[in-house]
Amino acid sequence: MSSSFYKLIIPGVLSLLVIGTIGFLLAFTYYPEKHVNVKIDEQCYELLDVSNEKYKILRAQNEINIKKMQVKLIEYNNASLPIIFSGFKESIDDFIKDYEIRNIISVQKVSDNPTFDKFIIKATLSKTDLEKIVNDLTPKDFYPTLSVKGSLGLGPNKYISNEEGKEISAKSYEFMQKGIKNIVESNTEGVKAAECRFV
Repeated sequence: MSSSFYKLIIPGVLSLLVIGTIGFLLAFTYYPEKHVNVKIDEQCYELLDVSNEKYKILRAQNEINIKKMQVKLIEYNNASLPIIFSGFKESIDDFIKDYEIRNIISVQKVSDNPTFDKFIIKATLSKTDLEKIVNDLTPKDFYPTLSVKGSLGLGPNKYISNEEGKEISAKSYEFMQKGIKNIVESNTEGVKAAECRFV
């Protein structure tokens, strides 16, 4: 009984994490921060202006890298993969048409407000179809605003193990640390020493 419970609860938790991430990214596009605090080699910095722009582009590239690593780990081209994406109705309709997404599982409206036509869509795609979308991603899909394509997330699936997920996280962290260090060391406008209160 306990193993059945875990089989149900783990995909549920992972689904909530994906939905939460999309919600955060959606909120972030409406209320963009003018700065970010980072920590490199035990020293903290505040990135403003040009440095903050570079950080946002770095973070967008990191999102693309994560998606590419996920797709690469899936061995079967015809594997049925759970995906989730969001956006306004017109943009979603265009996205669905452009990538011929046919197997839509659910459509959830973000708000009860009839004038706010933003939706979260769950569907399934083959690896080949997902790869087409991921290969088309650019930093502009994440910044300055999040596109439907940029909102795309891969749901829990049997093709990526927990260990592989941890490996992706480690590579993502390493990429971000190296990129932030380059921003800080490049004497770019907007790098300021800061207290490490956020860590």
